[in-house]
Amino acid sequence: MGAYYFLMCLLPPLPSALGEKLALSFSEISRIARRHVSPSDEGLLRAQLSLIDAANWESLEQHRGGFLEGGTLSRQEMEERQNLPVFIREFLAEKERGIRRVHIYDRLWELCYAALLAEAERKGCRYLLDYIPWKIGLRNRLAEIRVRDHEGSAAEHTILSDVQFSDFTVLISQLEDLKNPLEAERFLDGERLKQIYHCQGSDPFSFDTLLALISSALIYSRWEHMQVPLDIRNFLYSGG
Repeated sequence: MGAYYFLMCLLPPLPSALGEKLALSFSEISRIARRHVSPSDEGLLRAQLSLIDAANWESLEQHRGGFLEGGTLSRQEMEERQNLPVFIREFLAEKERGIRRVHIYDRLWELCYAALLAEAERKGCRYLLDYIPWKIGLRNRLAEIRVRDHEGSAAEHTILSDVQFSDFTVLISQLEDLKNPLEAERFLDGERLKQIYHCQGSDPFSFDTLLALISSALIYSRWEHMQVPLDIRNFLYSGG
């Protein structure tokens, strides 16, 4: 994993606050990164961008209408089922056999994250090996909150339970003090940005820092396009 002096200088600084406009669209940031990344790092970058593919696939299958540009697949490729990554092909095969999950897309995300972690382990990517387990752990704790007052078990929505997770006691306590769904979302994404910064390392031109920038840009992009507060219970189902 070499130094990315030229590439990091091509990419503008991120906004200073959630809701501010990115200097470049997320799809443009993704395009520049994919164009200039070293061939040895391309597979890992694509694995990270596959998180967007997972979100787009779930959105298209549930007819939500949204599609985020910047993943590895275009809308046309998804609709025509061309060049699908292995985790989506595995999901489709399991779906055909019958996925025994309350929410079948939990399995889609489980396969996506497992593939990303496997590639990060293979390449020794410290940023992803530190940040992705934290992110999965937060997702699982949010799922617990979502089902706490309803019939069912949090275990039914847990993914990759064998991954070592962090202690989210303080974070969840602060979250539950927030009554406004939009404030809760802002708090959660603020915590994600803090963790990304913590995991990216100290070298501003490293591949880890590039991946961290992409993770952060995706969060800022979502807030840039957010027009109305979302129901926090729907948000807690988010895989990405």
